Amino acid sequence: MHSSYSEVEKRRNEILQELEERDKVYVKKLAEKFGVTTETIRRDLDKLESLNKLKKIFGGAIKTSHQKLEWVYNDRESINMEVKRKLAAEAAKWVEDNDIIFLQAGSTIAQMPSFLRDKKELTVVSNSVPIIFEFAQYKRNGEFDGRVIQIGGELQVSSMGMSGVLAQDMLRGISVNKAFFSCGGFTPENISTFQSESAIMMKSLLAHSQKKVLVADASKMGVNHLYKVTALHNVDMIITDTDLPEEWKSHTELSSLQWIPI
Repeated sequence: MHSSYSEVEKRRNEILQELEERDKVYVKKLAEKFGVTTETIRRDLDKLESLNKLKKIFGGAIKTSHQKLEWVYNDRESINMEVKRKLAAEAAKWVEDNDIIFLQAGSTIAQMPSFLRDKKELTVVSNSVPIIFEFAQYKRNGEFDGRVIQIGGELQVSSMGMSGVLAQDMLRGISVNKAFFSCGGFTPENISTFQSESAIMMKSLLAHSQKKVLVADASKMGVNHLYKVTALHNVDMIITDTDLPEEWKSHTELSSLQWIPI
């Protein structure tokens, strides 16, 4: 028995209401909530996307505004905080004593410092104002014995990070063995971001890093933005909150990629 028009509209309006409250929704959970098939929910999302009401991602959807605008830092920091903390905790497990690491400016990577305080002889390089400030507090309190190196430049308020010519010049003069970074979106073909300055900084960072670790939640999967950073197979590891999608496994160039689901 097919759903009536009013039932379909009611369900789609409720999907939008839930999206407004949660910032992203998942196909499986919506299907369970409304007692319909996942195919029905996917049709709903297709229709809502065609009306520019949302943006489909792998396994669900996010608000349209998420892929159009870079959020003000405090707003971005509050979204999906529990997931970001879990991703950061997992990423920190791959940092060892005596490492030289780069932590890119952004709300996900900014959760890593608290998990790194006990590392010995760690050198942290970052263009993030909040990350530098947090490590400064740890050093002042005697909680961190490593080195902290700040990349200077022009402040990008959206990420509270430094970018521009000065920052790029500093990056060219350093080399790190592990770089942790996030992005605006990633697909089997590429990693992309919202702003040209961010893309330029990320390219410079990855060029001077031995191991490249992408840390991004599932809402970024399947999302493309204007500015491409690099091909996905050029990173060594992805830490995210979902398994490698079955349909991505056919991309043989990703076979060497280490996929770490939390």
